[in-house]
Amino acid sequence: MICKAILSGALALALLTPAAALAQQSPPANNGSSGGVGVGAYGRMTEQQEGWRFESEEMRRRNSMTPEEAEAEYGPERVELANRVQALIDAGKCREARAMANDAGERLMALRIRQTCRAR
Repeated sequence: MICKAILSGALALALLTPAAALAQQSPPANNGSSGGVGVGAYGRMTEQQEGWRFESEEMRRRNSMTPEEAEAEYGPERVELANRVQALIDAGKCREARAMANDAGERLMALRIRQTCRAR
């Protein structure tokens, strides 16, 4: 009987501990940045964020295909289409770029164009 009471008490304590820990935590300090996250002034990055940005850009450069590798994998016609589409996007003609990709049957390329142009 005592063992059962101790076991149920321990179980209740284990179940209450996460909730009690959350209740005791203080809210994050709001220093004027968005969302109350204490990271400093707007537009500034921490050293960790800056390092991650540099590493991800470096990895992107290392892993990108050369034009020759792209032609070997996708064929010269698709690479030429991608170049024409990119020129239209750079000129701000996103609708024309999407229409060109759709006309060529490149559904995924058209989707990527929509995502890219939405961000601009």
